[in-house]
Amino acid sequence: MSTQNTHHKKRHEVESSPHTGKEVVRKRLDNEEKAMAGVILVLLISLAFLVYPYVKNFKNKDKIYSLKIIKIEGCDNCFDLSSIYSTIGQISNANIKEEKTLDYRSDEAKKLMDKYGIGRIPSLIAISSKISDLSLDENTFRKTQDAAIFDNAVPYIEVDSGKIGGLVELKEIYDSQCKECKGLSSIKAQFEKLGIKVKNYEMVDSSSDRGKELIKKNNVTFLPSLLVSKDINEYWWAFDKIKGYFVGNDEYYKFGSPFFPYKELSTGLVKGKVGITYITNKSCTDCFNVTQFKYSLQSIGIYIDNEKYADISSLEGKKLRKAYNITAIPAFILSGEISDYTSIKDILGDIGTFEEDKTFVLRRLDVLNVNYQDLNKK
Repeated sequence: MSTQNTHHKKRHEVESSPHTGKEVVRKRLDNEEKAMAGVILVLLISLAFLVYPYVKNFKNKDKIYSLKIIKIEGCDNCFDLSSIYSTIGQISNANIKEEKTLDYRSDEAKKLMDKYGIGRIPSLIAISSKISDLSLDENTFRKTQDAAIFDNAVPYIEVDSGKIGGLVELKEIYDSQCKECKGLSSIKAQFEKLGIKVKNYEMVDSSSDRGKELIKKNNVTFLPSLLVSKDINEYWWAFDKIKGYFVGNDEYYKFGSPFFPYKELSTGLVKGKVGITYITNKSCTDCFNVTQFKYSLQSIGIYIDNEKYADISSLEGKKLRKAYNITAIPAFILSGEISDYTSIKDILGDIGTFEEDKTFVLRRLDVLNVNYQDLNKK
């Protein structure tokens, strides 16, 4: 049997790593923007709001326009106006001739809020006699005759009632007996990167009275599960991007799909524990190290529960070669539990096949820039 060094082939804009093929999986995930249980939420969501050009420019670029900027604040845990202010400051033909920050309880702030119809803070007012010439994102600002106003911050204080809105509460219901089950606390950090303020993160044991109550009330079918307070729907720049992953009732949203591994409450089974069997040839000294693929699979959220090894010349290797019609090595086989990961079939499909017994076999060594052995050539 001969050793063949295949060259990179581009398919569906997939690129390969020179050693492990890690980028085959990662690039496909990025290009398709596929959601999969176990992948941190930030992979699913664009951070567009945090860099969005709220203010584009004044229409007449040859003219300098004077601006007066007033920030009305007074809430420590509310929206940070710095991103709005810094964008205005980057307008090339704007001259900020005056700027001030007011506490919303001051008389001056009250007069301005009354004049411009501002009902929540923090807010920002950009005043100019030529404000109509300023190109604005209408989802972010509203215009009056002489001002552009940002007053849809989240979190916020309602001026009339003093109510604080937009602070999100998270409740993770977990099974203390499930040692493999992945905790969900990393989602809190990802929410915060999106500008979502988390007021409280509560861990609730599923066996406790509180846990049982939340499971029943929210129709929880797998653990761990994360309940998200409805305050999150106020984050207009982020919620539309993530709402498709939520289902909910009157009080909470929850993720509709589990994060692997998880415990299925109807059966008590832990789902998503995948075994991997590496098939190699010890005589092929320059073949790539297929065991490194483990880390690529883990990086996209697949839980590897156990590893096995079979040389192609061994009884087990020959049995697997015949059963799965393996024509090139090194290869690997993922156990039938990989079928639990329904959203990654397209990703893995670029490098192998799903079999009738639900296993997955690495086959497409021709798309990887690696050394491998073609078993059909002698």
